[in-house]
Amino acid sequence: MSLKSADPRKYPDPNSPPDYASSYYFILRRLLLCLSWLAASVGIVLGERAAWLTEIGVASFGLFVLLTLPRLRWDSLAILGMLGVVAFLLLPGIPTSADLLRGGAHILIFAALLPTMALVRATAMTMPSVHMTQQRLALLPAHAAASGLQIAGHIFGGIINTGAFALLSAAVPADSDLAKRRIAAEAAIRGMVSSAAWSPFFVAFAIGQNFVAPHYAWIAIGLGVVSASLFSLGSLLFLDRGFRFAKLAIALACMGPVALRLLLTLAAVLAAALIFNLTALSAVVIVMPVLVVIQMGRHRHHIRTIIHDTRTALDQTGDDIVIITSAMFVAFFAIQTDGIGQIVALFYVGVIPGWFALIAMPVLMMMASVVGIHPVITSTALFAVFSGGGADVHPALLVQSHLIGWGAGTMSSVASLSVISCASLYNVPARQLALGTNLGAGFGYAICGGGLLAVVNAFL
Repeated sequence: MSLKSADPRKYPDPNSPPDYASSYYFILRRLLLCLSWLAASVGIVLGERAAWLTEIGVASFGLFVLLTLPRLRWDSLAILGMLGVVAFLLLPGIPTSADLLRGGAHILIFAALLPTMALVRATAMTMPSVHMTQQRLALLPAHAAASGLQIAGHIFGGIINTGAFALLSAAVPADSDLAKRRIAAEAAIRGMVSSAAWSPFFVAFAIGQNFVAPHYAWIAIGLGVVSASLFSLGSLLFLDRGFRFAKLAIALACMGPVALRLLLTLAAVLAAALIFNLTALSAVVIVMPVLVVIQMGRHRHHIRTIIHDTRTALDQTGDDIVIITSAMFVAFFAIQTDGIGQIVALFYVGVIPGWFALIAMPVLMMMASVVGIHPVITSTALFAVFSGGGADVHPALLVQSHLIGWGAGTMSSVASLSVISCASLYNVPARQLALGTNLGAGFGYAICGGGLLAVVNAFL
């Protein structure tokens, strides 16, 4: 069953008569989200001078959430229910209006990240270099197809996240049998989710740097290049019995048309962060729309397509925006009141060993994801316990441990957007993708990645 057929409220039949009430609903939601997006962007540039606009942005986003709640998927409602239980256990009372405003201002930047990435995905899909890479992948020989899709998913995923799946699925022949489609989907998922270890374009990185100083987060990205490379090489060696390095060369050659653009994009974000002293999240929110505008100016005939695809994405990503911002909202107040620390003190007093924190973070995130608990819940809770001196661990290593856990968890969960998207695009049952080859790969990634970080931490 495709995603579009799963919920007729969110994906109306294009052949049915227009539902004007529903149209106005989506228009209002878009306007509110765009206003929040604008407020967050201006707030990054002007800081306290734009406090009044930040307040408007918080109010707009609050209305957006209220309008989105009635149309959330069942799994999203389950996640929000779990967050509600966590909030009840951790928070001493109902936040005041002033507290809500402070919390809203804190998470407003997260409300801007997903729309920014929707705009980037829509733009990437119109670029000739991307289409050329897609064509090369479709022409890969059968013995190198899985390796090529994993590498392409990793590189594209680092910039356009789940948008990589739509691009890569088109490179799989339509007449492929179920086994080949499953192998292709599993490879694409492994590649995409593991790029979270080094990419500043993931919500996972935005969450991680929320708990440490910005420079530690950038160190974590450097570490992520190593851990992601080791996982990619290890998974290719273990899962592709006929793997040869010649296959790797063939797969990398497919990425030639987009390599320079991707490197320039990463360089632009890094340069903006260093020059203007921005966090990675703030740099992404500011820099990427500028790059999109430059691309639009060079290819004006694509402007209408980009706007249309971005608008469609904004209509369909409400669940993710609400879940992520809700989790960060609860985490903000939990840290302010030290609610998690008080619960942990009932079981363990003193500083937690660093090796335990680095291994427990990805493994617990992985295990929770398998049973349907979103990594955003597990990671924010564990960060609150281990960060800020709670564990004897280097902050950059802790962030990298979290990023490994995010990749491992989203690799093999039926509630993962990556798995759900690939199940639809590749026409493979989600349970086969979540509980098949990638289940073992995810556990191996979490345990080996956390263990390696624990060894590094012992020498720091």
